[in-house]
Amino acid sequence: MSLKLYGPSTNPRLSQVHLVADLLQIPVEVVEVGYDQCESKEHLARNPFAKIPVIETKDGFLYESNAICRYLARSKLESGLYGATPFQQSQVDQWIDWTVNELDPNFMTTFPQLWGHYPVNEDAFKNAKNIINDKLKQLESHFKNSSYLVGDKLTIADVTLIVRIAPFFILLIDEKTRKSYPSLMKWFTAVSELPQFKKNFGRVRLCKVAFPLPKQEVQPKEEKQKEQKPKDEKPKEQKPKDEKPKEQKQKEQKPKEAEKPKEAQKQKAQDDDEPLAEKKKNPLDLLPPSPFNIDDYKRAFFAEKDIAKNIQQLFTQVDVQGWSLWIVTYNKSQNEGKQLILTNNLMKGFINQRLDQNFRKYSFAIHGVYGDEPNLEIRGAWLWRGTEVPQEWKDHVAYDYHVFRRIDINNEQDKKDFTEFWVNQEEDVSKVGDLTARSLMYFR
Repeated sequence: MSLKLYGPSTNPRLSQVHLVADLLQIPVEVVEVGYDQCESKEHLARNPFAKIPVIETKDGFLYESNAICRYLARSKLESGLYGATPFQQSQVDQWIDWTVNELDPNFMTTFPQLWGHYPVNEDAFKNAKNIINDKLKQLESHFKNSSYLVGDKLTIADVTLIVRIAPFFILLIDEKTRKSYPSLMKWFTAVSELPQFKKNFGRVRLCKVAFPLPKQEVQPKEEKQKEQKPKDEKPKEQKPKDEKPKEQKQKEQKPKEAEKPKEAQKQKAQDDDEPLAEKKKNPLDLLPPSPFNIDDYKRAFFAEKDIAKNIQQLFTQVDVQGWSLWIVTYNKSQNEGKQLILTNNLMKGFINQRLDQNFRKYSFAIHGVYGDEPNLEIRGAWLWRGTEVPQEWKDHVAYDYHVFRRIDINNEQDKKDFTEFWVNQEEDVSKVGDLTARSLMYFR
């Protein structure tokens, strides 16, 4: 009989089990169980701890992904996926335990912060990242003398490890740092290029630079003090002796300033000019003047109830020498776009946390998630200063994973494609192409 594997098809631990089954050529039927169904009676009968994945065998249910992988590998010991000898099998267990104990805790410290699920704690994040790099150095030393973790063949220890460290190379460990681990990366490339790995995890896209932590909004001190101060508490009166030195100081300063007004003004001018001299001008500010005013258009856009009029106004008024229209599409990986909530978080993270927010004054966009689970897409229609892809996008950590299509307003098909984004904005109802708009946002 084919084994039944319960859990969300997008869960990496379920994909890990499925990868082992594919390597062993064991047929597995995935039964979709969403995260919201883990507390159901049906699933609690499979796993009383309400976790996934769970596999159903002829002898009963098994849970914990590594235990399931061990079970599958033991069922076909001749494959060598659990090692060729009892000693190698113990080495496989040793490396699985090492991976779980050394990497998982630091994964849980870093990635929830990167994804915006936990508040940012920079000290904890940096400490965990340093530990991860130390562990990668240990792996580099091992792979200098061995092609795999155990012996000269792939085992489930390699599967467990690559599932854990692939996210590090996708988001956390930049290209420059990875170059210091040539032996580890040789192993990583060999395993990640396996057809069975690609089937379950897709093509791994390594980051050039590490994804930055989300920016935190800092609450002004005055507001914090107001919130912390009880309503009935009266402000403390300052002691006269505290005020007197300040008054004296101000009186002492005034004559000095009056004595040399020109020098003081000159010094003040220099002090005022210094920050401006250090500030780099945006290349978009250096473009020739344009008659099209983006702020006026934004106000008109939100004031006009008939959105169709807005798009005609845009096509009529936009200065194509100084501004350009684009459709921007995210080139997702195989395992992305499965669930709306995750795809929506990914989209908002790209736009609100990863894109330079100063770019708002040079642009306007309707960007969103379109389609249906498990095949959602992230895309949008953009208007920005200049006629090329601006530096703000080129500096985006996921720039290489986006496709930029410039719109020719003299081309009817281009205008139609752009218009659909601009006009069809009713979530879960409107269609853009043949995809339903699911979650939309403005970049303004």
